[in-house]
Amino acid sequence: MENQRKFWGLPLSIWILGSTGFLINLATIMVFSQMPIFMKYELGITEAQIGLIDGFVEFISHFMRIIAGSISDIFQNRKVILAVGYGLSTIIKPLFALCSSVGLLIAIRSLDRITNGLQASPRDALIGDLAPENKRGASYGLSKSFKTAGSVIGATLVAWIMSVTNNNFRFLFMLAFIPACVAFILFMIGVKEPKHRDKFKIKVSRTETKFRWGAFLELKGNYWRIIAVLLIFELAHFGESYLSFRAGEVGVKIAHISFVMVLFNMGQFLISYPIGILSDKFQRRYILLAGFLFMLLGNMFMIYGTTEVLIYAGVFFWGAQMGTTQSVFVSMISDETPQYIRGTAFGIFYLVNGIGILVASKIAGVFWEFYGSTYAFAYSAIMTVVSIVALFVFLPRHNKVLH
Repeated sequence: MENQRKFWGLPLSIWILGSTGFLINLATIMVFSQMPIFMKYELGITEAQIGLIDGFVEFISHFMRIIAGSISDIFQNRKVILAVGYGLSTIIKPLFALCSSVGLLIAIRSLDRITNGLQASPRDALIGDLAPENKRGASYGLSKSFKTAGSVIGATLVAWIMSVTNNNFRFLFMLAFIPACVAFILFMIGVKEPKHRDKFKIKVSRTETKFRWGAFLELKGNYWRIIAVLLIFELAHFGESYLSFRAGEVGVKIAHISFVMVLFNMGQFLISYPIGILSDKFQRRYILLAGFLFMLLGNMFMIYGTTEVLIYAGVFFWGAQMGTTQSVFVSMISDETPQYIRGTAFGIFYLVNGIGILVASKIAGVFWEFYGSTYAFAYSAIMTVVSIVALFVFLPRHNKVLH
């Protein structure tokens, strides 16, 4: 491991990556917390169409992650790819203020998701490269907490800006450029690539420490079992836009819709770091199960909730499941992949994630449009139960991935 300064037992670069994620998510939430409402009321797009667009652009993001991860493996330099992603993301943010048609919006959202895809796999691979082996869960949990803290503060800021500007979406989108720019500068100055590699390097020959085309074939059974559980679970996880629409159904005002994302991200923020620490001490399978149960509980509130308070509780638990499942899944992936192919492994992980979200968003949109919102969340609840069964089938207790 790189002999660099540490803070609370973690390399300084991990803390700076977390701070960068905080600012990037603050900028992102300034755009996307209001995007469903902007699309519906200013551009006249239906809920089903919004769900399909959300799924489509997220699929683009997740597809780009496998490309970015593989490139970072080939060059063995995560920072260069991340710099391109952060830089382009900064430039694109204010372009949302120019959207005047559905086609232009889809084009800009697609570009933004491409830049997002350039960030995710190299970032998670870099955290895995930097983190001490016994603190991977904590490292990923810390990263997730930083990002969601940015989302919480960003959503709170959005609520204030929308109130004082009389719901001026375009002015809000322009302001998102500021935190994105600061994040790019901080990343370029503060993050360092590790000089030494993890335990996998000493187990393979010199030629095997370099990326090779087709190296993904070397990913072992444990990795693919994790991917199988991920795919099933993501079929329960449609776009968060539907949380905002459900809140609107019970009377939440447009100016307060951003608080839906505050609670969603608060759920992630409060749970991610503690869950990461717990996953380093106990079997990751049981921590992942807790995330699935959070999802099930969240869906129950969304189905049966008839007041703002109950819907807000459902939103919070949806956030808690995100903070739990994503932190544990990425820790498992990092455990099961050698450094020289870790970017590609995360790319596959995110691609499967994107496929699941795309399919789930489409199915939820159909249920919502033809049968009502409760049926969309009931579908999610059923798939969550299936995911719990799959967890114990594909990741049995004796499997070493579970510590």
